[in-house]
Amino acid sequence: YMKGLIGWYVVRVGHPDQAVDVAKAIDARFANSSWETRTFTESAFAANFAKQMGNIKFLLILIGSVVFATLLLVTGSTMAIAVRERTAELGILKAIGYSDRSVLTLVIAESLIYAVVGGGFGLLAAKVITLGGDPTGFLGIVYFPQENMIWGVVLLLSVGIVAAAIPAWGAMRLRVVDALRRV
Repeated sequence: YMKGLIGWYVVRVGHPDQAVDVAKAIDARFANSSWETRTFTESAFAANFAKQMGNIKFLLILIGSVVFATLLLVTGSTMAIAVRERTAELGILKAIGYSDRSVLTLVIAESLIYAVVGGGFGLLAAKVITLGGDPTGFLGIVYFPQENMIWGVVLLLSVGIVAAAIPAWGAMRLRVVDALRRV
């Protein structure tokens, strides 16, 4: 159906300030012909291309929120299971003199280790994948800025603390007698 036709040309201009004038000249050259053109600057083309896909920003925020909520639930579940499996160990720690605050700190520290290792690998993978940017030059917006790396670290630390909150609180309030009875 498109045999013998061309979808688009890429024209390089000497200076970026000339882009709009060159685009107008190209469109004027083919005006009222069988092959009329619509010439855009690269940034306008990328914006139109993104608009064709819908509200990308909303979709990315929605998907990211769902992934974050799922991550929080999975990490929280993992911590709840870890605390439940080590109830006797926590009871022994309390029996030999560990304070409630020390037990709380141990559980939160374990959760932070899980979050930092898992989230760290994810952030590192994202940085490595986007390190070279877009090799085609077509999607110049593919990069991972330092600000996002900082937000990623803040989020992974938040996940570690929030996911451990309930299990750590339960471990802190655990009585030695109840913990050792479960052995």
